[in-house]
Amino acid sequence: MKKQAKKILVLLMCAAMLLVLAACAGENAGSTAGSSGNDSSAANGSITEESGGASGELKTVTVAIPTSYDLTDSGEVQDAINAITAERYGINFEFLFINMGNWQQQSNLLLTGDEVDISAIFSTPLATYVKNGQLVDLTDYYAGASDDFKGVWTDEELRGTSIGGKIYAIPNMRNFGNYFGLNIDADIAAEFGIEEGQRLTFEDIDAFFAEAYEKYPDRYMLAPHGTDNIMGEWSWDGLGDTKYLGVLPDCGQTTTVQNLFDTDDFQDFCAWTRKWYQAGYIMQDVLSNTEGWKTMIENDKAISSLDNYGVNGLSGMIRTVILDAWSVSNSYSALCYGVNINSKDKDAAWQAMEILYTDDEVSVLLNNGIEDKHYVKNDDGTISFADGKSASEIGYAMADLYWVTPYSATSYPLDVNGPTFFEDLLRFNKEETLLSQGFGFAFDITEVTDQYTACSNVMDKYYKALLSGTVDIESTIAQANDEFAAAGLQDIIDAKQSQLDDFLANQ
Repeated sequence: MKKQAKKILVLLMCAAMLLVLAACAGENAGSTAGSSGNDSSAANGSITEESGGASGELKTVTVAIPTSYDLTDSGEVQDAINAITAERYGINFEFLFINMGNWQQQSNLLLTGDEVDISAIFSTPLATYVKNGQLVDLTDYYAGASDDFKGVWTDEELRGTSIGGKIYAIPNMRNFGNYFGLNIDADIAAEFGIEEGQRLTFEDIDAFFAEAYEKYPDRYMLAPHGTDNIMGEWSWDGLGDTKYLGVLPDCGQTTTVQNLFDTDDFQDFCAWTRKWYQAGYIMQDVLSNTEGWKTMIENDKAISSLDNYGVNGLSGMIRTVILDAWSVSNSYSALCYGVNINSKDKDAAWQAMEILYTDDEVSVLLNNGIEDKHYVKNDDGTISFADGKSASEIGYAMADLYWVTPYSATSYPLDVNGPTFFEDLLRFNKEETLLSQGFGFAFDITEVTDQYTACSNVMDKYYKALLSGTVDIESTIAQANDEFAAAGLQDIIDAKQSQLDDFLANQ
């Protein structure tokens, strides 16, 4: 009842505000930020004042967004956004910020009812939601969208959030590919003559570790990337399957699905980590470690960590390149935004979706918060958290989570990322990232559900141990493959290959 009363109060307040603002309806609201050059004044294509604001009909759209911060000021930011969108579009937003640790469970529950209209598709694969009939087919909505909205992503990019040729979600703004390289303590790197962006081979890294270990024997040469795993992934594309039960190796530049453990990519990577583990460069209890790699490096416990990254820098460390940037098949759908099939007003939800992607003023508020309270502008076009506070202290730290919101490219970049960050990120995605041959493909496990469950258990048993170098490679892979065979891995590979062949034939 309290929630309902609050909604009624908000509606009454917004209605009153409409009367006050009607006298100045001819004025444009807002400055722009970022590089898009979009006009953020009222009417853009299909999201005009006539489509909501001028008619006097106010519609509420609820949007679920994951976060890793306690956003104590989110209500204030929401009010500031609604002060714009109620008059401009006739749309009132309610933002549900859900902690990432609880996201999968809570978002799945929200999509079974009508409490949310727009939701991030995150943790659970897009294909799963589509198969369950939980998302609206957006193909026709997109066909009638404004030119500004259609200018955000290309048709090729939207293939990454399409299933069966139909658009079910819109990509958000983040790096869709990754460089893979070694992060190194900046002081250590300078001491050994290693520079930002320098290309390294595994042989180069091995020589560096050997030399550094002589001088710093009390530090680990290589901290685990995922606390209990030296690296989560490398040059193999699981085709939307994070258990990697059948992959495309060679950065996805083949169309033949293979057993990961039989690929040269996997065995070569494991050979290096095995050597480093036996040499003492990697902590011996890595599989039970709980300390993050950044903390280990900052506290002089380690000097480096393998990582995957886009274009942003890393304070106190330098980043090197081992693999050029490439993008897995489900990169665009791994975090995107869709409309709940149970939404009571799908048209309003789509209108709200366009606003989130094209209105620069709304983007700045949603992504950066309120000026002088949550951020201050710098002369170079970047922002810093206000009053010298950290992200965890400021009350609204979504600027640090630019990669989570629907579209952040028209907001201000944080100082640590630099003034050209979003321009660089757009260029990185469109021009510098190699796409997997399976781009846009999503594996459906329906026909091999039992085998998938059994093989997942086998993968969980051996994957991290092999990648981290803690076990003998040849004998462990032989043992794992015996268990995979008994569990039905070949059935999964055959099903994945068949589905991929059909997918590619229809492109």
